[in-house]
Order: sequence, then structure tokens, then C-alpha cells
Amino acid sequence: MGQWIDFQQTVNQRLLREDLDKEQTKVKNMNIKGHGLVRGIAGSGKSLVLRNRVEKIIDEFDDILILSYNRFMNGWLKSKLREKGINRQVTCNTFNSWAYHNLKYDYKFDNNDALRLQVIDLAEKSRLKYQAILIDEAQDFYDEWFKALLEVLDSDTKSLFFVYDNTQSVYGQPHRRKQDWSWRKLGIDVVGRSQIFDVNYRNSPEILESAWHFILTSLADANIKVSKKEQAGGRIGDIIEPKTKKSRSSNIQPLLLQIPNYELPSTVAQQVKLALSSHQQSSIGVLVHPQNWELKNVISTELSKLNIQHHAPRGSTERNMNVVDRPFVIVDSWNALKGVEFDAVIIAGLDMADEFPHDPDADFQEKAGIYTAMTRARDHLVMLYDTKNSIVDLMETALNSPDQLESEA
Repeated sequence: MGQWIDFQQTVNQRLLREDLDKEQTKVKNMNIKGHGLVRGIAGSGKSLVLRNRVEKIIDEFDDILILSYNRFMNGWLKSKLREKGINRQVTCNTFNSWAYHNLKYDYKFDNNDALRLQVIDLAEKSRLKYQAILIDEAQDFYDEWFKALLEVLDSDTKSLFFVYDNTQSVYGQPHRRKQDWSWRKLGIDVVGRSQIFDVNYRNSPEILESAWHFILTSLADANIKVSKKEQAGGRIGDIIEPKTKKSRSSNIQPLLLQIPNYELPSTVAQQVKLALSSHQQSSIGVLVHPQNWELKNVISTELSKLNIQHHAPRGSTERNMNVVDRPFVIVDSWNALKGVEFDAVIIAGLDMADEFPHDPDADFQEKAGIYTAMTRARDHLVMLYDTKNSIVDLMETALNSPDQLESEA
């Protein structure tokens, strides 16, 4: 078996982009008062714009709240704010952590419709007021969370800014992927104050094409409409078709490899070591199915045997850190790493995922997790399985499908 990942093939074209394009700059400079949103595909710079938005409003508002769904994304946002010297007047946290410490709302209530309503009442009774609230990964926020945040938002500024991508909605909210849904149902008015980002800067075109072909079937099965940016308009439920960036091409195709389960942990560790030897200043994400904690732990053990520094969280409290900056190796579930990115991604145990033919929404969410995992990879993507199943077959078809996405220079 040869070397899976050679960073020397891609190091000269690495994504170092921090500047905003014309559309992103327009959104950053949107009026600081009122509601606003960005609907963007994976890798389109949504979080980058959110961070730059903070820079714009920091001198205008005294109390700013930034929320994300998962801890790793929160860690990245905090680190980027510190890099810019922004630490005053800004509270940056996950929603659950913020709600627990400020509203005494228990995250265990999230899965109960009746108990979840309590967060709105708790927010209304609190004395909290923020002049601006910014939300990343908004596709995974419950409706009740949004309503609670409106209760603590200054009624004079109404400065609510959020970014989302329904293609990465892996934690439910299927009603917001339907054609008859509107943000107005939550008391949020974004008419004339929304933007769509459809250019993917993060992934090589080879990776994005494969990921897009993989998710298309489940989108159709779940009756989710796909539209180009120009057609989507105000249709909230539409999934936006992405555009690739030609300059990101490496001519390196994603790999789908069959590795016996008993060999997988040691083989992954050996390949991570080989990859790092090709360029030490690199980041690698080893992603496993959210239910496969045992595999994560065994891979971590094998990496330790080879003296490879890495992070393999044993619980959610160990996820509140920045895992994006180079060099970094992390082993965790692909849902936990939603929102972050790596020079290379190894998806271990693709066959752990399954299809749900009698539940289109559950089926979409399972495949959206894999799509999200694939789009964490900037330049190198390797997917491993032991036993062929319908998911592996679907991936093989995706990898062999002709390119169909529009591209920009």
C-alpha cells in the first residue's frame, strides 16, 4: 500500500485566504441595525464574514454575543477574535453553554418539545440585553433558541446576524428545509437583508464534486429542492448548488479504500505519520461516525504508539479549543468537527453509516454528516471502509460521476 497523502503535492497552493471578496465585503458592511442573514454553501467563507462583521460593529455596540452550535467552532472563533485583539465587549460561546450559565437552561431539555420551550420564558425573565447577536451554524439551532435570543436582543438595535447552510443540517430542523417555511414564523425579518454565497473557496474542485454527487440523491429523496443562487431568491428551503474555484484544483482525486477493521487503526496511524513527514506544518482530521467512539479511541492509541501528537476528546468539555491552525492532528466524530477544516481528512469507517429508506429526513441527516465530513478537507480526502454496503456503493458512484458544477477562475 502506497502513501495516501503527500502534502508536497499541494503545499504551494494551500488556502491562506483571509481577505473578503466583493459579495462578502457587502455583507460585512450591511447596516449594523436590524436582522440579517447569510445562506452559504460549505467553504464559502460564512464564518470568516461573521468574524469580520464583529470587527465592524465592535466600536458601535457595548455588548455583543457570538454563538455557535459546537465547541470546536466556538474555539476557532475565539482564537480568531484574539488574533485581531478583540476580547472586550464580546461574549463568545456555544448556545448550550451560554444558556446553562446565564439562563440555567439544561441542554437535556433540547430533545423534549415541551421542556425546550422553557428557554424562551427563562430568557424573557432574565435581565440580559445584548446590542448585537451573531450566530454561526444557525441551521442547527432550534426555533425556540432563536425566540429566546430575540428576548435578550436590544429592541432598539435589533442587530441579529446569522449564517447557515441547510446542506449541513445534521441535527434535525427538517421543517426549515421545506418550501413553505419562512424566518418570519420566528419573528425574524430578513427581507432585503440577506445574501447567498455559492462559491466554495475551501475545497479542491475534485473534493467538492465528489461530495456534491454523494449528497444529491438524498436531497431528491427528501424532496429538498436544489437551486442555483440566481434562482433561489427568497426560497428558504432551497439548497444552493455550489460553484468550485478552479485555482484550488490539485488534480488529486479523493481515495476510497477497503481496509479490514482489524488493520484500520494501525494503518491510519502509519499513514498520518507518512503524511506529516511530507510536510510537518499540516493539519489532519481523522473523522469517525458519531456513534463509533471505540474506533476513535483505538486510533488515538495507535497514534500515541508512534509518538504522534494529536487530540482525541473523551467528552464534549475537551472540545472547546481551536483545532484548525497548523500543525494539528485530531481524531473525533464528523459531527463534532462540523464547521472546521483541515489540509487533509481521513474518514475512518464509512461503512458505519447507513441508509434510512423509510425516513427521508433521517436519511438526509445521516448523509449530510458524511457530506459535511468530506467538505472539511481542503486538498486531500481519504475514505476507508471494511464491508461494502449501500453507503459505500453510493460513494463509489459519486467518485466516478462526471463533473457538473460551474466553476470560477
